[in-house]
Amino acid sequence: MAESVNERLRRLLLLVPYVLNHPGASVDEVCTRFEMTRGQLASDFNLLFLCGLPGYGPGDLIEAEMDEEQVSIRMADYFARPMRLTAPEALVLLAGAEALAATRTPQPALKRAVEKLKVALGEEIANRVTLELETPQDIDLVRQALDSRRRLQIEYQSQSKDEVTERKVDPWALFAAGPAGRWYLLAWCHMVKGERIFRLDRMRTVELLEEESEVPDEVDLTKYENVYVRGSDAITVRLAVAPSAARWMGEYYPLESRKELEDGWKEIELSAGGTAWLERLLLRLGPQARVVEPQWLADKVKETACHLAERYANGFQGSTTPAGS
Repeated sequence: MAESVNERLRRLLLLVPYVLNHPGASVDEVCTRFEMTRGQLASDFNLLFLCGLPGYGPGDLIEAEMDEEQVSIRMADYFARPMRLTAPEALVLLAGAEALAATRTPQPALKRAVEKLKVALGEEIANRVTLELETPQDIDLVRQALDSRRRLQIEYQSQSKDEVTERKVDPWALFAAGPAGRWYLLAWCHMVKGERIFRLDRMRTVELLEEESEVPDEVDLTKYENVYVRGSDAITVRLAVAPSAARWMGEYYPLESRKELEDGWKEIELSAGGTAWLERLLLRLGPQARVVEPQWLADKVKETACHLAERYANGFQGSTTPAGS
């Protein structure tokens, strides 16, 4: 699966302090410690040459070297020292931590970090941080179902299959995720007999039932960080996309693979439980994307595009005002 920018950044922020605190670390040691290949390590070190402090002159950039046996990093001692935050930085971090705590069950470590930040800032300044998060209409009812372990009946608009279905679900967990901070419900769906993730703003109706729900003893939300989890009925789609589109698609959609083509385009592979959303995406991308596989999807998108073009042309001609009127 293609590595996201966030995953690579997280690894680099851990890798640099580790190498600084372990002088003479071997290539094999670092690769084993961070579960990466020599090729990935070499790529990371090439990227570090472009990183450093503002000014970005010869004395500001990180020096990273790698040979067959060892790795070394210099000019990055600020990574090895305990972090000292300015007041504005601490306020931003506190606001982010408070938002994270509000969107899911806060962990003890997060609670301790928030308390330490409040102490460091002082009560007068820390109390000025207030959060007003946008919440879906039925979120209180969903929380009530979670607290009372009761089943829900929902009417749900599926974007992937472009259909509305009625389902009974056993709520497992409620969390916010993604760049927009949207709310999601992880639940066992009795219609498909499997666990599913539902976006709360796509629930048309929500009814709290008297039936008791079945909830696992522990629910691990870490595997749902990308929100989408491949189901047993998912299909694999391969697309060729222009470089400009490939950059943002890798951040918004979980890609299973990505490779560069001879013409500079990227071939990406992703899975989808339904193709309605993908058809709309391809129509919006227009000449910036083409379907490699499956062929039936390429035919369907082409047919839809021709149909829309025909409707547009007929509508345009019908609205033309005759000369002299």
